[in-house]
Amino acid sequence: MELDTGATKTIISEETYNKLCKNLTPLRKTTVVLSTYTGERIPVAGEVMVPVRYENQQHNLLALVVKGQGPNLFGRDWLRVIKMNWALIFQINECRPCSELKEVLETHKEVFTEELGTLEGTTAKIYANQDAQPKFVKARPVPFAMKIPLEQELERLQREGIISPVEFSDWASPIVTVAKPDGSVRVCGDYKATINQASKLDNYPIPKTEDLLTTLSGSQKFTKLDMSQAYQQLRLDEESKKYTTINTHKGLYQYNRLPFGISSAPGIFQRTLENLLQGIPSVIVRVDDILVGGKDDADHLSNLNAVLTRLSGAGLRLKKIKCCFMASDVTYCGYGINKNGIHPVVEKVEAIAKAPEPENINQLRSFLGMLNYYHRFLPNVATILEPLHRLLRQGTKWEWGEEQKAAFDYAKELLQSADLLIHFDPTKPLILATDASNYGVGAVLSHVFPDGTEKPIAYASRSLNAAERNYSTIEKEALATIFGVKKFHKFLYGQSFTIKTDHKPLEGLLSDKKGVPTQAAPRIQRWALTLAAYEYKIQYKAGKNNGNADALSRLPLPKMPLSTPQPGETILLMEHLEETPVNNNQIREWTKRDPVMSKILRFTMQGWPESYDSTTFKSYHSKKFELSVEDGCLLWGTRVIIPPPGRSKILTELHEAHPGVSRMKALARSYVWWSTLDEDIEREVKNFNQCQLHHTTPAAAPLHPWEWPGHPWTRLHIDYAGPFRGEMFLVVVDAYSKWLEVHQMTSTTSTATIEKLREIFATHGLPTTVVSDNGTNFTSNEFEEFMKRNGIKHIKVSPYHPASNGQAERAVRIFKEGIEKMKEGSMRTKLSRPNPGDRDYELIQTSINYVPLGISIDVVNHLT
Repeated sequence: MELDTGATKTIISEETYNKLCKNLTPLRKTTVVLSTYTGERIPVAGEVMVPVRYENQQHNLLALVVKGQGPNLFGRDWLRVIKMNWALIFQINECRPCSELKEVLETHKEVFTEELGTLEGTTAKIYANQDAQPKFVKARPVPFAMKIPLEQELERLQREGIISPVEFSDWASPIVTVAKPDGSVRVCGDYKATINQASKLDNYPIPKTEDLLTTLSGSQKFTKLDMSQAYQQLRLDEESKKYTTINTHKGLYQYNRLPFGISSAPGIFQRTLENLLQGIPSVIVRVDDILVGGKDDADHLSNLNAVLTRLSGAGLRLKKIKCCFMASDVTYCGYGINKNGIHPVVEKVEAIAKAPEPENINQLRSFLGMLNYYHRFLPNVATILEPLHRLLRQGTKWEWGEEQKAAFDYAKELLQSADLLIHFDPTKPLILATDASNYGVGAVLSHVFPDGTEKPIAYASRSLNAAERNYSTIEKEALATIFGVKKFHKFLYGQSFTIKTDHKPLEGLLSDKKGVPTQAAPRIQRWALTLAAYEYKIQYKAGKNNGNADALSRLPLPKMPLSTPQPGETILLMEHLEETPVNNNQIREWTKRDPVMSKILRFTMQGWPESYDSTTFKSYHSKKFELSVEDGCLLWGTRVIIPPPGRSKILTELHEAHPGVSRMKALARSYVWWSTLDEDIEREVKNFNQCQLHHTTPAAAPLHPWEWPGHPWTRLHIDYAGPFRGEMFLVVVDAYSKWLEVHQMTSTTSTATIEKLREIFATHGLPTTVVSDNGTNFTSNEFEEFMKRNGIKHIKVSPYHPASNGQAERAVRIFKEGIEKMKEGSMRTKLSRPNPGDRDYELIQTSINYVPLGISIDVVNHLT
């Protein structure tokens, strides 16, 4: 049993109970309700009294039986009764340690100290392509709820010397902030779109099976050592630091240690450790795992002592809790290793050997599709499978009998046979095919041969638990990919491989060429970060050609996790919703009842149809790969999508302190979303009278000055002045020379205006441009036709903005001031003077002599 001090009750799995039921009392009903940390229910089958013996203690204790196959947990209820030997429990995982082993470990105890090690004497170097162009990606927006934890984590990393602030950098990668359930965060650089595209992969070779056999030949016992915070124990050289620059809302930081997410990191670390430990017999290195052997205990301890001496001298640290000392049988690089040699592990074929029998035609068709995928390697497969094919015939009743069972079992043996299954070879291309159904995930790791055929190395499958079955379609498919990568980690890490999926959107979301999607669901972001540690390509493969993985997902092993870790961002969001005017229970009910939102919920869970109402669902369809479901609520990234009944309450809450439109939008974008959110916020503020009364008038925009004309009489500004002293006057001014023409008008119609301009143009020539306001006499068809016939560009200034025609407005003012100063003579006499302003106009505007300018211009004099 696993000792779990966090479990209030002791539980055993239904599978364990069935094996022991002959010696136990029958199950009794119970009212106890079990749930995980994240609130998911654990199905309880009943309770049973169990005889327990530990050292010299014997008790009959109550245990809960939970459905499925899971770990048996020793909870706090038993701990209150049984006195545990804690000294023995807290020992490291070792097989009957001897005094010599303890002496070796005590000698090198500094290697196991819980601190960040530092490799002395060498630094890690990242090699970029010579023609690589620097890429600078701007910082991603950070939700308000994450800013303080993020700043605290950056301060911690800086305090420990892992990162350092910089002012400038040619390279910069955005960060992905992953929230933990305890409220803290983990900072990861998203290097997929920056240095990973330009750096050379350090493809250092992984130990081959032959190397394992040769190096460990004759070894009786084995020690596995695990590096603590492996990459960050390597310091970066100065030239490589620029490639690791991360861009945050607090500025730029560079890593001083080799960070997670750099594609060449596994090869760098593998090479470094192999160089450090070379020459020590019976030692194999696989990235951050070290395997030590020995022909007998003395030889083994000698080799182990040599390894620990070099690690200690280099300043490296090991994670003691994950180390295994002097074991007789270990699993390493996907192989079982003992004194008899190397053998394949059962888990490689367990997904086939223990695959459940099909229960319907769809499951049978998927299983036969897998056999058809490998038919060229399976002799006489059609004859053997005839009883199964018979069930697929139209009109045949489903009857699973002994004949079908025998054919099914034989087919499973074929899939595990030496004719098909092969050993891992690091020199051959790798393919990981994955698929997901509504209740399971499957993965097949294969080698590709020169003729294009694939042969499997290992199979894997498992069922989805209750929480995972509520994932959206894209999350289930992404989960299948991550399940396969983690299951075959020992084969894939440090190798280049191709992921094959029949869900095309994953090509973009999990692409090795693109950064982690900003608005993707938190789970997708976490999984994309997990893949960042691998050198991979992801390719779409049509479902009909993905039969091997499809069959495993539809006939999965009954194994499933008891609980599913919930992203920290979602936990924080759901906890926050409990304190808001609109809680998650209300949102869930409104979503179910709303005709649009309920369909979006169904599309997200089951996949979007090929045809839909583009008007209604347009704003959601563009985000369909970023939508997820949590507790019956729709999320876009980490933002809750609010149904219509709750939107007014959200707007009222956002507007409670009257922070203004921009601040309200920024706050809303950290928590909620709906298609018209921005417009609704603007409307909420505009319709609130007090906000409008106290709203600050925006600063006037600076005027853009007119360009200075190159010659006299090329751009004229015209306007009407008046009624002034009972009369109307047409004012015309040249923008270059400031020559002013003022004419008394008896009519201001377009016809009268055209006639007067024709007279002026006949005297001075045709201008290139005429600028006027939007008076009807200047905007009529007749006036526009006159301008067009004479090749004059007519510019109309902005309505209700007289400053745009400031030259004409200034001329009108000069004219009026000049007339006011003239005391004698009629209006015609005053207008006939050279300058109406009696020299004031000349002194204010220019010292140029106007008359020569007006008559010496080379202009077109043909009026139409």
